[in-house]
Amino acid sequence: MAVIRDAVVELKRPDVSTRRASSRLEQAVSLAVSEGRPAILVVDDQEVVLPAAMLAALYQTAREQAAGHRVRVISPDAADELTPNEAAAELGISRPLLVKLLDDGTIPSRRLPGSRHRRIARSDLDAYQQHKSDRRHRLAVAMNEVAEAGEYLPAKR
Repeated sequence: MAVIRDAVVELKRPDVSTRRASSRLEQAVSLAVSEGRPAILVVDDQEVVLPAAMLAALYQTAREQAAGHRVRVISPDAADELTPNEAAAELGISRPLLVKLLDDGTIPSRRLPGSRHRRIARSDLDAYQQHKSDRRHRLAVAMNEVAEAGEYLPAKR
């Protein structure tokens, strides 16, 4: 079952038959991707050659569904806005924490005219997620450098 909302397509956790079909699709697309060959999609007797980027997206989607995972496809260029509840769910954080991030300006938001309600631009949410990801990566690199230099001192018990 797919949920389509403006610039977001979300595939729910697949059932067994969807996992099997996704596994077969993953294998077929994997061969085309690995050999650098185009894939041809046939719909109502019309052939469409899939561009490499679409083929890669199809492969990743099939792979995740075959593994039993949910899949969300998001268009980052869309002018999509989220409610605080939707944004908190997407980030995997509580609504009160999201409100704190909105209040202190960490994540930009706008108030609806004549209302207390807010909306968060998907692009701002994506930028926040990228910033957090970059920060985690920098911290991991720094921690590895400390460990490799032998400067790590484990806590004494």
